[in-house]
This record gives sequence, C-alpha cells and structure tokens, in this order.
Amino acid sequence: MIIILGIVIIVLLGKETSPLVKLRSQSMENAGISLSYPSGDVAISNGKYGGVVRKVPPAESSQRMVIQDTNMSMLVKDVSESIKGIEKIAIDMSGFMVDRSLTKPEGAASGHISLRVPTEKREDALDKIRTIGVRVISENVFGNDVTDQYVDAEARIANLVKIKAKMEVILDQAVKVQDLMEVQMQINNIQEQIDGLKGQQKYLEQTAKLTRISVSLSTDELALPYAPDSAWRPMVVFKAAVRSMIGAMRSVADVIIWMVVYLPIVIIILGLALMGRFVYRKLSIR
Repeated sequence: MIIILGIVIIVLLGKETSPLVKLRSQSMENAGISLSYPSGDVAISNGKYGGVVRKVPPAESSQRMVIQDTNMSMLVKDVSESIKGIEKIAIDMSGFMVDRSLTKPEGAASGHISLRVPTEKREDALDKIRTIGVRVISENVFGNDVTDQYVDAEARIANLVKIKAKMEVILDQAVKVQDLMEVQMQINNIQEQIDGLKGQQKYLEQTAKLTRISVSLSTDELALPYAPDSAWRPMVVFKAAVRSMIGAMRSVADVIIWMVVYLPIVIIILGLALMGRFVYRKLSIR
C-alpha cells in the first residue's frame, strides 16, 4: 500500500510545472519567438502566431556592398624592382601588402604580389601599376555582392536582441537556482550568436572597403598565368621549342653525368668478376 501511494505522489509531482517555465513559454509564444535559427538566406518573422521561416528577398539598397578582386599579369624588365614599386604604390594609396614571392630560375625570373587598397582608389592604383611594366598581358576584375548577406545578418541581430530582452525579463522574475542557471545559459548563447553576426558584418565591411589586387610578373611572357588567344604567334612557338630542346639536352647531360660518376664502380665490379672467373678456371684445370 505504501509503495502504491509513493508511485502516485511521484506521478503527480511529475505533472506539475514550474511557474517560471509557464511564464517563459507564454512570453515567448506571445512574442512569436523561437530559439532555433535557420542558416543561409532565411530569416524569422516576429508574427503573432509564431516564427515563420521565409526566404529573404534581395535587399533594395542604393549603396550595394560589393567585394572587388583584380588579377593582373604583366611583363616587366626587372621583377624585383617592379615588386618593390608596386608595394610602394600600395603604401602611398593608404593600403598595404598582403603577400609577395620572387623566384629566379635559370630562365626567366617571375614573381607575385598581392595588396589591398581602398576601393575608391582602385583605378588610380591600377593606372600606376600599369606604368611599371612593359605590357599588361591580362587583367580580370571579379565582384561579389554581399549586400544581402549583410542585411540578413542585421535582421538576425535585431531579432536576437528582442529575444535577449525577453529572456532578461524572465531572468529577473526567476526564483529557483536551476531556473536562473538555465535562463542565463540561454542568454549567453544568444549573446554569442549576436557577437558572431556582428563579427561577420565587420568582416564584410572591411573587405568591401579594401579591394584586393593580385599581380603576377615575369620577364618572360610564357611564364605568366594567362589564357593566350587563338592567333598563331611564331615567336611564341619558337621560344617554346627552344625551351623544350634545352630541357631535352639537360636530361641527356644529366644521364651522361650519372654514367661518368658510376663508371669507376662498374669497372671495378667487372674487373673483380673477370678476376674471379680467371681464378676459377685455373683451379678447375688443376
């Protein structure tokens, strides 16, 4: 009998709900707030009947946020001096050098440099860079419109701020330690999401303000990364043939050098083999 009464009491206690939980559920339901957030190009509406997931339409903004990257291949007389000149242009334009490299093989020297300058000074920087080289072989500009991503992040931040305010009200009304800890953990989680979205916005802003310019340089046009046109160019074919012939001759010379180095060892081995054969015959005759 005592066991049955104990089971009934446990069941009744399990059905009771904390007043704080009821208050939190009611407040979030009335506000139409959900703590689960989709990713990508979706947002959560604050409707009366709960969060409704919908596609975010393209933002109508007169000032679009576009990240621009420029790739350039250029023929120069001196790769090292050209890289120094391009880096100086970046500094004069209130920009900075991101990375650079220089290689000097037996043939033509080549190098690469990447820099960032303010977007509004991009054309001026490109004009000055063009004057450094002998000829611009190729130039490509790529744009990435991130306005919708920025606006979507802003909408999510606003929604999270509202949720955080509601949770802080619930926190003020909490009495039990367990409820306090649970609500505080949710507030911390919401704040982390807000900080992450703000960091994403800041990254988009800084990347859009500073355009990236990547320049490949060489004293030989064939060493530059570009797609040649379909026109037949005899000089280009001649250079490629000469380069191929030099490579073949180097391969033959490498083989000859290896043979000369190993030749004494081969002669010693053959000599020992002949000597052993001679001794074996002498012993056999006896």
